[in-house]
Amino acid sequence: MNIDTYAKQGVTALYLMGTLARDNHEFKSSYSDNVEYRKDDASPMAVTTRDTANKMLGGDIGLKAIVDKAKKRNVKIIVDSLARVSSSRHHRKYKDLLLHYLNEDGRREICYGTDGQAQNFMDTAMLNYRKIESWDLLIDEIITYADKLDTDGVHLDNGQAWP
Repeated sequence: MNIDTYAKQGVTALYLMGTLARDNHEFKSSYSDNVEYRKDDASPMAVTTRDTANKMLGGDIGLKAIVDKAKKRNVKIIVDSLARVSSSRHHRKYKDLLLHYLNEDGRREICYGTDGQAQNFMDTAMLNYRKIESWDLLIDEIITYADKLDTDGVHLDNGQAWP
């Protein structure tokens, strides 16, 4: 990303999608000390935790450096906030907050992420926002992430599906 180029073109804000931690399967190569990623194309919507930056971007330190550089050029940075999390590799803090429903056979199933009523995204799961703990966690994570990185704004992804 070349923030200088954007600033010279008169861009005053950048929306950075995919900055949240996701299931990239980070591992150390057995042949060197390099960190590699098994799933470098993991969906940016299937986040493992909503208060930490994606390690492929350098984690919190790397993303903070981008935000700091942008601020020096008077470019605002806006990051995602998601109502859903990864359905398969979410952080344990979401375990008891996942939304479930009964399928046609009466079995309890996870409610996969959605854009409303048209599509379900099997790699994401909705949280149960009927529980105050889900709301409290969502707000805490948004504030923590924005404060930690000193971002200028938050994009509420998929707003029509928010509770």
